[in-house]
Amino acid sequence: MPPVFNRHCNGCGICAAICPCDVFSHHKDHRVPQVLYPEECWYCDACVLDCPGENGHKGIELRVPLQMQLLWIDPSAPRGSPYDIVGDHLGNHPESAWEMPRE
Repeated sequence: MPPVFNRHCNGCGICAAICPCDVFSHHKDHRVPQVLYPEECWYCDACVLDCPGENGHKGIELRVPLQMQLLWIDPSAPRGSPYDIVGDHLGNHPESAWEMPRE
């Protein structure tokens, strides 16, 4: 599912300049960019984050496929019961889980 432009796109081309995969093609006459390679999109959200849009709305929307949405966890969400960290594979406590094991 490629990025989709909406009516708030001002044609600035920042999305085309910032995209690490060169998914977009932009002309300098301030038209809405074209999505040339939708299958190459990494869904990194760089185009949406840097989009100035108009009237406080973003000019581009990123539609993440369902199978990728199921794997995403909001980092700002409070940790609840299904995502509690109980330790690493060696049985260490979570606070010391990043220490290297001693021989």
